[in-house]
Amino acid sequence: MDGVTDSETAGGSVGGPGSAGRPRLVGRPGGSAPAASLRERWFACSCALGWAAAAEWPDPAVDVVCDVVTARHEDRDARDRAVERALARWAGARAGAGVGLAETLTDLAALNTAVSGASGTGADHVADVRGAGRGPDGVRLLRAVSLAWTDVACGDLAETAAVDPLSGLASVRYLRNRLAEVYRAARAHGRDAGADRALVVLALDVRDWRRVAPLTIAGEAAGVVFDAGESIAVVGRGTVVVLAPREGITERAAVLQRLVERRLAAAEGLVGMPSVRVEPLPTTHDEACALLGRLRDEEPRPDEDTEDTEDTEPTPQRA
Repeated sequence: MDGVTDSETAGGSVGGPGSAGRPRLVGRPGGSAPAASLRERWFACSCALGWAAAAEWPDPAVDVVCDVVTARHEDRDARDRAVERALARWAGARAGAGVGLAETLTDLAALNTAVSGASGTGADHVADVRGAGRGPDGVRLLRAVSLAWTDVACGDLAETAAVDPLSGLASVRYLRNRLAEVYRAARAHGRDAGADRALVVLALDVRDWRRVAPLTIAGEAAGVVFDAGESIAVVGRGTVVVLAPREGITERAAVLQRLVERRLAAAEGLVGMPSVRVEPLPTTHDEACALLGRLRDEEPRPDEDTEDTEDTEPTPQRA
């Protein structure tokens, strides 16, 4: 991790002559000269805009953003996608470090200002991230950053809440607790928990920032098909899981598939077709919790490209 100190100004602080006494950014683990220069300007601009703790500003995700912004790309579309992915990772890192959304967006504004300093330096290929919030490209970057920050911040919240803060459905924590009850009851009666129940997994590819509406619609559809007290919860960004009796589960899963496809036919923010499958319960509760983790990890990340994604056939169901 790079070091930043409030007192270390010898040898020239960031910002050039006359900047003595300002926080100084020292060290840089590799990277090109343009990337290092942008990083220094970004840090100086962020401090000028009120970054609270200079020592907490450096992060590997910052270095990635600087490398991507100053790199040469095949074309503008490739460059824009790379910048958006890098900024999404950076925003998630900020959220994971406990930085608030307002301070993260202020840091993004500092990057905009720093990039403007590249003009006239011969770095004409530097990706333009200026004007975030103005025009379609700026709004897109703001959405990408805000979504990535929210994914991490609300993901942490969902781990400790009974209700998912975005969709209003039961959270993965609730489902883990419900599964614990199922496994305890099965053990008390000398039965296998998977003999009576299984999981119906409804997966949506909702990498777009407008994913909340499709996820809510999918949850409501699951509640229509599984309306006899089954546990319905959201796992990750776009996966709804139903803990249901095994009797008739394959037929009900097929009904859910058709209902979701019909209700989401015109939904925005959905890539490809939703899929519904049946997952048998593992032998132990720990294994069931690990399965929920794998279902979450199977989801496309918010910074993955969506342009080349094709519609896929529904995943075959497994009894």
